[in-house]
Amino acid sequence: MRLQILPWFILLILLSPILLGIQNYFVYSDSPFLTPQYGSVVVKHILVKYFNYSEEDNIYVLVSGNYSQAFKEVNNSLKYLSDAKLITPYDYLNQSNQTYFKLISPIINSTYEKLLPLHSLYVNLTKERAYILQNFSIFEYELNVTYGIPIHKFYPVGAEAEKFYYIYSQLNGSELQRARNASLAVFKDPFVLLFSFSNYSNTSLVRSTLLNFSNYSYLVKILTRESVPENALVDPFSYATNQVESEIKPMPISLSNFHRDGKWLFIIQVPNNESLTQIEEFMSNINATVTGHLPIYAESGIATEKDLKVIDIVTVILLSIFLVLLIRALVPILILILSAVIGLEIAYALLFLATFFGYHIYYISGLVIPPIVFGITVDYSILFLYRYFEEVRKGTDNPVSKSFRTAGRALLFSGLSITLGFLSFIISPSPLLKNIGIALVVASVSSLVPALFFIRSALLAIPQKYIKFPRKELPNPFDIRQKYLETMSRGAIKWRYVILGVMVILGFLGYSAFITHTTNVGINEIVPPNSEVVAGEQELTHFLNYSVDYIVIKGNPNSSYTQIYNLSKFIIDNNGLVYGPASIGSTLIKNQTYLTNLYFSHNYTLIEAYIPYPVFSNGAINITKQLIDMGYLVGGSNAERIYIVDNTVHVYYTFVLPLTIILITVYLGIVLGSVIVPLRLSLTLLLSSLVGIALMFTIFNQVYWLSPLIVFAIMYSLGIDYDMFIIIRILEEKGEEEERIVKAVKNTGLVVTAAGLILAGAFMSLGSADMRFLQEIGIPVGLTILFDTFIVRPIMVPAIMAILKEYNWWPGLRTVEKYVVDEKQN
Repeated sequence: MRLQILPWFILLILLSPILLGIQNYFVYSDSPFLTPQYGSVVVKHILVKYFNYSEEDNIYVLVSGNYSQAFKEVNNSLKYLSDAKLITPYDYLNQSNQTYFKLISPIINSTYEKLLPLHSLYVNLTKERAYILQNFSIFEYELNVTYGIPIHKFYPVGAEAEKFYYIYSQLNGSELQRARNASLAVFKDPFVLLFSFSNYSNTSLVRSTLLNFSNYSYLVKILTRESVPENALVDPFSYATNQVESEIKPMPISLSNFHRDGKWLFIIQVPNNESLTQIEEFMSNINATVTGHLPIYAESGIATEKDLKVIDIVTVILLSIFLVLLIRALVPILILILSAVIGLEIAYALLFLATFFGYHIYYISGLVIPPIVFGITVDYSILFLYRYFEEVRKGTDNPVSKSFRTAGRALLFSGLSITLGFLSFIISPSPLLKNIGIALVVASVSSLVPALFFIRSALLAIPQKYIKFPRKELPNPFDIRQKYLETMSRGAIKWRYVILGVMVILGFLGYSAFITHTTNVGINEIVPPNSEVVAGEQELTHFLNYSVDYIVIKGNPNSSYTQIYNLSKFIIDNNGLVYGPASIGSTLIKNQTYLTNLYFSHNYTLIEAYIPYPVFSNGAINITKQLIDMGYLVGGSNAERIYIVDNTVHVYYTFVLPLTIILITVYLGIVLGSVIVPLRLSLTLLLSSLVGIALMFTIFNQVYWLSPLIVFAIMYSLGIDYDMFIIIRILEEKGEEEERIVKAVKNTGLVVTAAGLILAGAFMSLGSADMRFLQEIGIPVGLTILFDTFIVRPIMVPAIMAILKEYNWWPGLRTVEKYVVDEKQN
């Protein structure tokens, strides 16, 4: 074995630690991709700066046992977290009650102050009654004047009686009304109102009535026209408190929201930048069920680490099986697997280096790299190997150099096309798409390095007799598959217009599936279905079942009170609770109160909405999405997720995908000197992508929001390979256009089918993952690659090219063909 292959083995060994530990650098939270363009980020800034909110997240812990055991279990596990604050059920209830009384205290005081004059009147009445009972004769005189003078049974003797008579004679109304009003004006004793003309002279009745009297609210109403119950007069503060509490209900939370079926719920507050590694350690060392925003990401990290190992193993096994079936020689198989491993190590090493410059390896970015690198590297390496086998059988001098020049050029053209397709991600305005785009570009470039240079070094270093092992001759680049491909391509040319019609129907069906099916952001997509956090989220719905949205409205709440009231009503009607200028909990307040000032700061109005669903659940996401669609600035974990999803999806379909199509079309137009071929290629890639989307929805029904984007991106970029192999081979062939097409499909068919099977296998390995999201990508992409390999390239491409004929190459500036001709002459 010659020395030129030695540096590759040294590189393989040096980079292996990065490959084995790369998952430790994965980022699972959306936080690194939140920018001021998202409303949730704006809200968080306003909350921290103007409303003194701390940047914290809640971890929910469900522990079995009695309270003492549960508390001890949680408290002893806090050591695994930094700056953690434990909130027990009793702490939460106390805090909730304190907040509630803080909000209603001004209303209680206001009600109390309105009752104070009535209370003072009540006190005076009780004193007056006591005075009357002690000085009964004076009261008898008042009664005689009040009721005796009008009926002429008592004569106005004395100044008070004369004054009474004068006032009485001046008043209007009934005799009884005039008598009582005149009495109040003279004697100012409301107790005379308890009697009338018929009973005032019954001394025993009068005394008994006064002794047993307790209906002070009756007298108060007569005197003030205010109707209040007796207890409001006796203890106005207690009455005000009970009245406000009955009208403004406290948060519907009790100990039953924290203790159910033998389990206790504890809440742990941690900084929102808490290390996921520490949360993983906390989850693994506590005998409890843990869930919440950060635990979801931590669980996703654990699942990703496991899945990554499984995916790598399954990928190698599948590739080995396919390579054994296709090549049936040990050394070429080992060369191909080594080239894929080297490509993967280079890709992860580049991403690792990028972390020193501020790049965060998003876990999705890290997970899509293995199948892409394995698939592309092996595809390109097979093209190189098959071309080498072909040149050896032809007896070409220096077959390695010749195959490197011809296959290498095709690899460069194809690799640059893929890279350009992924490049559109990097220049997009979406931080998340940029992150994924960097990983995709790194994967495509890293795949080229071993395919171009390691394979060349290996073929130069290893004698042919070892490459043949255990066979007596090199693998044959021609076999029975070529007969099938030739038959299929000739049949496709014959039935070209029927095939075109089938393509249109497939495209329509694929597009229909794409626009009619919905996606979701459920946590069950990014963690295994049997994971702890999923079980925790389900259990949490029976405990403290709320997630919080923070809504900010610019401007003074007094000028937008009707809007705030209607918004609060919408949330309350959806079984939520609202704390803001127009509501306390589930109680709406029609008129402006002190609350407008309490929730107003620096020209911003704050509304806290308690959504009756756990964070990231479908119910929570749906209500939060409605609030955002209404035009409100919304903050909180649910809103962060929605803003990222909406922005990423919008940017991809309105910017990234169109730009990908334009870049690839323009690049291929320049390289091939043709306008028609790139357009036709783009349409067939779009068809394959739509078929992939249709398969995904057919298999999984509702999918994760990112799945269609990844399927589109992978299919549209990776599908270029096989088409370019065929196009470049057409340019090498001679004869009539249709004959050249058939020969190209036939002669590249082995490479294309082998590469397609291997790339499909690489993506099918994602189906072995526990995470449904990875399955949604891997299985449809794998099936679509098989569709592209065995249907689109050998059947649909020849049919369309046969329809276009000489127009395929319009306007005829064939840069690649000139290069191919030059190569043949050389």
